[in-house]
Amino acid sequence: MNVIASDDLALLGAGFESAMVHGADPGSVVSTLFELGWADLLVAAPDQAAATAFGPLGATGSSAGIIDDVIARALGLEVSLDTSVLLPAPGRWGPPARRSGTGGLEVDGLVTTRHGDSQNMVIGIANGGSTEFVTVATSLVTPSVDATIDPADSVRRVRCELPSGVAAPLDATGSWGTAVAAARVALAHQLLGASRTMLEQARRHALDRVQFGRAVSSFQAVRHKLAEALVQIEGATAVVESWSVDGDPLIAALSKSLAGQAARLTATNAQQVLAGIGFTTDHPFHLYLKRTLVVDLLFGSTATLPGEIGRELLARGEAPRLVEL
Repeated sequence: MNVIASDDLALLGAGFESAMVHGADPGSVVSTLFELGWADLLVAAPDQAAATAFGPLGATGSSAGIIDDVIARALGLEVSLDTSVLLPAPGRWGPPARRSGTGGLEVDGLVTTRHGDSQNMVIGIANGGSTEFVTVATSLVTPSVDATIDPADSVRRVRCELPSGVAAPLDATGSWGTAVAAARVALAHQLLGASRTMLEQARRHALDRVQFGRAVSSFQAVRHKLAEALVQIEGATAVVESWSVDGDPLIAALSKSLAGQAARLTATNAQQVLAGIGFTTDHPFHLYLKRTLVVDLLFGSTATLPGEIGRELLARGEAPRLVEL
């Protein structure tokens, strides 16, 4: 696996962020990212690619569907604009399909904004204790009009049954567990990027807003709220960064869980600091709040992941070392 120089990564990150303008057409954003080298970076250095692209994805609030590429890369498949991936249903992380009694596929999952622009969709099928992979024409997997779980339509729910004979088998060299771990780390970067933006919005408001003849930022209670959020964000960031050391799936689960907790705490504290304006659609804060709540549900949430993490720790009989002291 290659390691890209920090200066090159910074340049790529700046390019990615400039493409992720909030409200821009997701398909156009993804096309621009591919032109800038997103696919090449992901293939060469997947961990660095996730950090470089998903941090800005969260910071800008873009709904570009690039988690599909992370999963495809982890499965050893070609990273292509023509390929999308069916994600698990909200709060779940198992394969989103199973064989029906008639030989078809019972599908219950999520599609990203890549759904409308791709030709082929990769689907993982639960097969006992293993997972098999197939590809189908994306047009066959159609979410209903009211199936969105995100106001910005970044992901939509799909429940359908595909007839037998429409799926072609795929020879994936990676496992479903590897794909889940890679997706969790990427989404953790996205949650932390959004958290930092929400914190900055609250900080800026506290500096600019004057109450009783003083800037709101001068009040100790406000400072405590901002500091508490920053501590959560930095702690989660340290765990996410430790993933690249050994690629332990448990650390991926911890990363996603802690990043989700940091996002929820930051959103809560930021909304308190923003006060009335934070409850309106006049301020962009609401966009990040809604998006983080949706991203938290992907591949396990802050409500479901602690149970998985606890069971794994009991099975191992030890906890991983997250920071070298």
